[in-house]
Amino acid sequence: MNKVVQPFKYDGKIVANYSKSYLQRALVLAAISEGESILSGYDSSKDVQAAMTLIQELGAKIRIEKDTLIIIGIASIARREKISLHVGESGLLLRMIAPIASVLSFDSMITGQGTLLKRDMLSLNNNLVKNGLTIILENNTLPISIQGDLSKNNWQIDARDGSQLLTGLLMSLPLIGKSHKIEVSNLVSIPYIDLTLDLMEKFGVSIENQDYKLFSCKIPASYRAGKIEVEGDWSGAANHIVGAAISGEITIDGLQVNSKQADKAILTALKDFGAIVEWQRATLHIKQNHQLPFFFDASNSPDLFPPLAVLACAAIGTSEIKGLHRLTNKESNRQNSCVSMLEALGVSYTIQDDSIFINGTGSLNGGKIATFNDHRIAMAGAIAAAISQKEITIENINCVEKSYPDFFKDLEKATVSF
Repeated sequence: MNKVVQPFKYDGKIVANYSKSYLQRALVLAAISEGESILSGYDSSKDVQAAMTLIQELGAKIRIEKDTLIIIGIASIARREKISLHVGESGLLLRMIAPIASVLSFDSMITGQGTLLKRDMLSLNNNLVKNGLTIILENNTLPISIQGDLSKNNWQIDARDGSQLLTGLLMSLPLIGKSHKIEVSNLVSIPYIDLTLDLMEKFGVSIENQDYKLFSCKIPASYRAGKIEVEGDWSGAANHIVGAAISGEITIDGLQVNSKQADKAILTALKDFGAIVEWQRATLHIKQNHQLPFFFDASNSPDLFPPLAVLACAAIGTSEIKGLHRLTNKESNRQNSCVSMLEALGVSYTIQDDSIFINGTGSLNGGKIATFNDHRIAMAGAIAAAISQKEITIENINCVEKSYPDFFKDLEKATVSF
């Protein structure tokens, strides 16, 4: 389904959608905890639905009460002979559950759907094999079969391609029943590891962290049921935040000022851009002001790349966004899809080494944007209409259901057409 977005400006108030990254982690931790956990804040995005299905495949039970999830954890974590799991289209869920599944089962099979079936799993394969597991993986794509025992040796991981597998390894530490260490090299996306460690602590497990290069867990340790207030999603809200910074103003409730989510860093880019950023207790207010070119290193927050590209279009001058190496194995090749968006909108840019330099003029001429079935591109393309002289057509808007099903409803609620 395509959508035509007319030029608009922000002038309204919304409540941030719940963070699927936060909720997916909390669901898995609740599933491997003893007792009944309460997760307040439920958003039925496809990635969250995939996590709910997966933890039930693990043996957890779920009860839904309005926007609250009650999770009854797995009664026993004794290793099973075999387990089959489906992770939907979620790369986080895949890499997070792979080591956990290998602790819970001698033989696990994991598959997915959609764009995840096209993503390269070579890095995941190499890291799991390095830690003593036997992997069956055809053409470096799903499905993946994992056999072996992770509990024999300390673990080593090269995390240059992302932190999601490390998240799964950290979550696995208390499950193996003996003292273990994880040696990490080339770690990127450190804020996501901070988020994981913070949530693990909420479920009763503390991890010793030595400069993000060595992690360990004191044994005995076990997860206890938790009561969690699910945070608003900085990744989804970043689009509205950028939209208001380039045209109008917005008030957003539901975001945590002290959040450990990586994409809270969007506020740093906004301040350099010259927008007005104000907190009033737990409410965030963003208002258009200056349109200054900026530099931003998105290596630790690659999901911000699409809205940052739109922010750069609104600047008067050339902005640099660094971290292109983090974009090649997402729902789309996000470097290519971001470039396609810029070209469709008539924006001049150059690429040099790991950075893209975008020559902003403060306005756009409109155009038709291919999403490549990537939810981040669909949302960024829509907010580009805030500085467009003509309508923008977004192809295949259904892809936003992966993380933010109500994005276009919130967009209409918070904006006025010219």
